[in-house]
Amino acid sequence: METLENKMSKEEVQTANVEAARRTTSADFSFQFSAAREHQKVEKKIFNILCEISKENKDRQKKLGILVVFGIFDVAKDYSVSGMRQIGINPIQKYIDISSTSFKKDIQALFREEADGAIVVNRNGQIIGSKVYLIVDNPALEVPDGCGTRHISAASFSIRDDVIAVFTLSEETSVVRTWKDGAFVDQYNPEDESA
Repeated sequence: METLENKMSKEEVQTANVEAARRTTSADFSFQFSAAREHQKVEKKIFNILCEISKENKDRQKKLGILVVFGIFDVAKDYSVSGMRQIGINPIQKYIDISSTSFKKDIQALFREEADGAIVVNRNGQIIGSKVYLIVDNPALEVPDGCGTRHISAASFSIRDDVIAVFTLSEETSVVRTWKDGAFVDQYNPEDESA
C-alpha cells in the first residue's frame, strides 16, 4: 500500500510541510488589526451625527454650525496638542465615547450646544475636548464658495499628520463635509434629499 508521501512529489511534500508549519507557527492578529481600523467606524459615526443635526437644522430658527477634529492625539507629549488652544475651561470632564450608545445623551447635548470652537475626538472615539480654538497654518487653501472661517480652519487643520479627518456642519447651508489633506472628500447636503 502506497503512502501519501509516495504519491506526492518531493516538491509537493515540501510545500505541504511548509504550509503545515506556517499554520502551527503563525500568530493570529486579526482582532488587533480590526481594532486598528476602529477609527473608520468612529469617522463614520461623527459624519452620521452631523448629518442628523443637519436635517434638524431645517426646522431651527438659529441653525447650528459645528467643527469636529478627529485625530491621533493620545501620543502627544504631555497630552498637549500643538496648534490647539482651549477657550476657557474644557467642558469635557469625564470619559465620553462617541461610539457607545450609553453616552448618546451626552453626545447629543455636546453637539447641539451653541459653542465656539471645535470638538476634538481621539482616534479611539473618546471626546477629549470642546470649545477648542484651532490655529490656522494655511489660510490660503481653497474652499468652496460660501464657506467661511470654520471651513478654512477645517481645510488647514486636515493636512496635519496627527489629524485623520476634520468635519464641518455649515451654519449657513447645513452641508456636512469631511476634510482630509486640505480638501473636502465627502459631503452631505440635506437639500439633495428633499429634491
